Amino acid sequence: MNGEFSPVPASDGDAFDAYLSLPAGGRGPGVVMIPEIFGVNDGLRQCADLFAGRGYAVLAPDIFWRLERNVQLDYGEASYKKAFALHHAFDYEQGVTDMNDAIEWLRTQSFCTGKICATGFCLGGTMAYLAAARCNIDAAAGYYGTRIQNFLGDAAKINRPLLLHFCAKEHTTPPDIRDPILAAVDGNDSVTAFLYETAGHAFANPGRPETYRDSIAALAHGRTFDLFARATGIAGGGAT
Repeated sequence: MNGEFSPVPASDGDAFDAYLSLPAGGRGPGVVMIPEIFGVNDGLRQCADLFAGRGYAVLAPDIFWRLERNVQLDYGEASYKKAFALHHAFDYEQGVTDMNDAIEWLRTQSFCTGKICATGFCLGGTMAYLAAARCNIDAAAGYYGTRIQNFLGDAAKINRPLLLHFCAKEHTTPPDIRDPILAAVDGNDSVTAFLYETAGHAFANPGRPETYRDSIAALAHGRTFDLFARATGIAGGGAT
């Protein structure tokens, strides 16, 4: 791994940890990356390093810190049980506040240009959607968000570029859940949705070989990099 954990101040006076991965040049536009329900584990840190390799200063906050600090779970049976319990207890409204604290902290750091994008996976995919609606960012990309359907009212608030990456072979967001999401964002020129017909949940997580699909992840990431490059003005940050 290229990065290290750093403390980030919370607006209520506390602080939480976040994995910080910087680009080779030491400075770039910021990306706040929200993890799956398994926390800032090895797979998530690999994704953060991947984005840093494209020139971004990436901050992946410990999103569950109010429930349990520094959650880093594997994908065994016990970890799944714990991850689902944490997700059940997770307060999305408080999570948006914490995410915004991460965004604003990153914006002020010397290694960030002041441009900020947000992305995330699973739980984090929903958070990226909410960031596009509620936070001061330049662009966002959500991968297979699992609770967007609970926040359809936010779709009309989105006025900054947002990509939503969905997968057809998806147990968490089947068509009866996905279709109302697509209907809610339909007509909003700020939102572009992609459906990957042969992919399933967690296709972009290199730490989960049973679900990871290298070529599909590369396609989705390329689209994200292209959007983020346009939004932040970074050179060489587009799709490959």
